[in-house]
Amino acid sequence: MDFKDFSLMLNETKVAAYADFLAQGKIMATRCKKCNREYYPPQSDCSQCLSKEMDWFECPAEGKLVAFTQVMVLPEHFALPKPSIPFSKAVLTPSPVGILEVKEGIRIMGWIPKVMADDLKVGDRMKASPHTLDDGRVTIIFKKLE
Repeated sequence: MDFKDFSLMLNETKVAAYADFLAQGKIMATRCKKCNREYYPPQSDCSQCLSKEMDWFECPAEGKLVAFTQVMVLPEHFALPKPSIPFSKAVLTPSPVGILEVKEGIRIMGWIPKVMADDLKVGDRMKASPHTLDDGRVTIIFKKLE
């Protein structure tokens, strides 16, 4: 999978494997081999000790919602001729997006489908997972845990 399948803006990156991992259903981060600093989004170089020796590790899927907002005007590429789950029940319906802390220092951003912001609160337990859209691009979605 090309990184462009994950992002509209980027088509080259040192961490292109990230998009491949997403396509395999894994949300991955990187860890410096020298100082053990962890990075999400993944980095190819450690900004703490400047090492280029990084390892991949799979992020925990479950965590707590630390922030969220309701996107009222969706980006143009979401205005599809038919509804596109996970973003909404109908085209251009407001869609929540949030930040999930899955472990100390690791926070993941993702869409929260089929939920309105009024039904969310900081601290909600959620599970993150990659989701392939109809056009083949991959995004991350969160599902509320009971």
